[in-house]
Amino acid sequence: MPTNPNQNQDNFKRGTIELLVLHLLTTEDLYGYQISQAIEEKSLGVYTILEGSLYPVLYKLSEAGYVSEYTRLVGMRRTRKYYHLEQKGWDHYAKLRSDYETIELAINRIIDKE
Repeated sequence: MPTNPNQNQDNFKRGTIELLVLHLLTTEDLYGYQISQAIEEKSLGVYTILEGSLYPVLYKLSEAGYVSEYTRLVGMRRTRKYYHLEQKGWDHYAKLRSDYETIELAINRIIDKE
Protein backbone atom coordinates (compact mmCIF):
# COMPACT_ATOMS: atom_id res chain seq x y z
CA MET A 1 0.00 0.00 0.00
CA PRO A 2 1.55 3.37 -1.01
CA THR A 3 2.09 5.86 1.79
CA ASN A 4 1.27 9.52 1.69
CA PRO A 5 4.56 11.52 1.89
CA ASN A 6 2.79 14.36 3.69
CA GLN A 7 1.47 11.92 6.30
CA ASN A 8 4.99 10.58 6.83
CA GLN A 9 6.31 14.11 7.29
CA ASP A 10 3.48 14.88 9.72
CA ASN A 11 4.32 11.82 11.83
CA PHE A 12 7.99 12.83 11.95
CA LYS A 13 7.11 16.42 12.84
CA ARG A 14 4.80 15.37 15.67
CA GLY A 15 7.73 13.70 17.37
CA THR A 16 9.83 16.85 17.28
CA ILE A 17 7.38 19.62 18.21
CA GLU A 18 8.23 19.45 21.92
CA LEU A 19 11.95 19.76 21.21
CA LEU A 20 11.45 22.73 18.89
CA VAL A 21 9.10 24.57 21.25
CA LEU A 22 11.51 24.17 24.16
CA HIS A 23 14.43 25.26 21.97
CA LEU A 24 12.65 28.48 20.97
CA LEU A 25 11.86 29.21 24.60
CA THR A 26 15.57 29.02 25.50
CA THR A 27 16.06 32.49 24.05
CA GLU A 28 12.94 34.35 25.15
CA ASP A 29 9.36 34.02 26.39
CA LEU A 30 6.94 33.63 23.50
CA TYR A 31 3.22 33.33 22.88
CA GLY A 32 1.73 30.52 20.82
CA TYR A 33 1.46 32.33 17.50
CA GLN A 34 5.07 33.53 17.78
CA ILE A 35 6.19 29.94 18.33
CA SER A 36 4.38 28.63 15.26
CA GLN A 37 5.63 31.55 13.13
CA ALA A 38 9.23 31.12 14.28
CA ILE A 39 9.17 27.42 13.42
CA GLU A 40 7.77 28.12 9.98
CA GLU A 41 10.19 30.98 9.29
CA LYS A 42 13.31 29.20 10.56
CA SER A 43 12.46 26.07 8.55
CA LEU A 44 11.85 28.19 5.43
CA GLY A 45 8.26 27.00 5.32
CA VAL A 46 9.05 23.28 5.42
CA TYR A 47 7.85 22.84 8.99
CA THR A 48 4.46 24.27 9.92
CA ILE A 49 2.56 23.63 13.12
CA LEU A 50 -1.15 24.23 13.29
CA GLU A 51 -2.76 25.45 16.51
CA GLY A 52 -4.44 22.08 16.92
CA SER A 53 -1.00 20.47 17.24
CA LEU A 54 0.83 23.25 19.07
CA TYR A 55 -1.47 24.03 21.98
CA PRO A 56 -1.80 20.47 23.27
CA VAL A 57 2.03 20.36 23.42
CA LEU A 58 2.13 23.68 25.28
CA TYR A 59 -0.49 22.42 27.76
CA LYS A 60 1.47 19.20 28.28
CA LEU A 61 4.71 21.13 28.88
CA SER A 62 2.92 23.42 31.31
CA GLU A 63 1.31 20.55 33.24
CA ALA A 64 4.70 18.85 33.54
CA GLY A 65 6.22 22.03 35.01
CA TYR A 66 8.60 22.52 32.07
CA VAL A 67 7.07 25.88 31.17
CA SER A 68 5.05 28.43 33.07
CA GLU A 69 2.43 30.74 31.64
CA TYR A 70 1.61 34.37 32.20
CA THR A 71 -0.60 36.88 30.43
CA ARG A 72 0.17 40.37 29.21
CA LEU A 73 -2.23 43.06 28.17
CA VAL A 74 -1.93 43.93 24.48
CA GLY A 75 -3.58 47.16 23.53
CA MET A 76 -6.54 48.20 25.62
CA ARG A 77 -8.43 44.93 26.04
CA ARG A 78 -6.66 41.94 24.58
CA THR A 79 -4.32 39.67 26.48
CA ARG A 80 -1.72 37.20 25.26
CA LYS A 81 -0.53 34.10 27.07
CA TYR A 82 3.25 33.86 27.11
CA TYR A 83 5.26 30.74 27.86
CA HIS A 84 8.43 30.79 29.95
CA LEU A 85 10.98 27.96 30.16
CA GLU A 86 11.50 26.83 33.76
CA GLN A 87 14.63 25.09 35.11
CA LYS A 88 12.86 21.74 34.90
CA GLY A 89 12.17 22.58 31.24
CA TRP A 90 15.83 23.38 30.61
CA ASP A 91 16.72 19.94 31.97
CA HIS A 92 14.07 18.25 29.83
CA TYR A 93 15.21 20.21 26.77
CA ALA A 94 18.82 19.09 27.33
CA LYS A 95 17.70 15.45 27.46
CA LEU A 96 15.52 15.75 24.35
CA ARG A 97 18.33 17.50 22.49
CA SER A 98 20.81 14.79 23.46
CA ASP A 99 18.38 12.05 22.42
CA TYR A 100 17.76 13.81 19.10
CA GLU A 101 21.48 14.18 18.38
CA THR A 102 22.09 10.50 19.17
CA ILE A 103 19.29 9.43 16.83
CA GLU A 104 20.42 11.86 14.12
CA LEU A 105 23.95 10.44 14.26
CA ALA A 106 22.66 6.87 14.05
CA ILE A 107 20.41 7.67 11.09
CA ASN A 108 23.26 9.40 9.28
CA ARG A 109 25.43 6.32 9.82
CA ILE A 110 22.71 4.08 8.44
CA ILE A 111 22.21 6.15 5.31
CA ASP A 112 25.96 6.57 4.83
CA LYS A 113 26.07 10.30 5.47
CA GLU A 114 29.05 10.00 7.74
